[in-house]
Amino acid sequence: FCGKYKTAAGWILFVIMTILVVTAVSNGANLNDGMDGMCAGNSAIIGVAIGILAYVSSHIEYASYLNIMYIPQSEELVVFMCAFIGALIGFLWYNAYPAQVFMGDTGSMYLGASVVAVGLVTHKHLVLLLVALLYILEALSVVIQVTYFKYTKKKYGEGRRIFKMTPIHHHFELGGWSETRVVAGFFILTVDSANIRLLLHFLCLPW
Repeated sequence: FCGKYKTAAGWILFVIMTILVVTAVSNGANLNDGMDGMCAGNSAIIGVAIGILAYVSSHIEYASYLNIMYIPQSEELVVFMCAFIGALIGFLWYNAYPAQVFMGDTGSMYLGASVVAVGLVTHKHLVLLLVALLYILEALSVVIQVTYFKYTKKKYGEGRRIFKMTPIHHHFELGGWSETRVVAGFFILTVDSANIRLLLHFLCLPW
């Protein structure tokens, strides 16, 4: 629809999408780091899914069979993701409940940014929206809560909340769930979202 400007429009759209994905996933990972072992475990699971997709994208026969984009030398990213996963598993031993070591904002945002970087290099932009679904939900819960609070405060004179507390894992915690149950539930959600995305990918849906 942009006519002769379609190339420039494509680049602009790519840059905007990249900024949104990097911002959402990295900040979502940071928000997810609110309970012992939460961010490290979820990031390791996401890393496995992204690593598998990087491997099949690097293999010309697998890529052709699965109808996905072949990306030469992307197998090097598999080595990085293996180191990424191994480091997180080692860290998780000390970060699991009750935590002895804490990650902090720098570490959690790095995890989200690493996942995004590998996803962008392997041209899996939309994959990240499902594989890293938990990160997106954490960020969205904060945006929804803050937006609704400001809207009701302006309209009714007092701020109202949709969730008991955000990020959303604290909503479940205040709802009576133990910290370990919330973490385990979010692990299950991440495994399911990653499995669904891999299944769709291996059913030859190129997006």
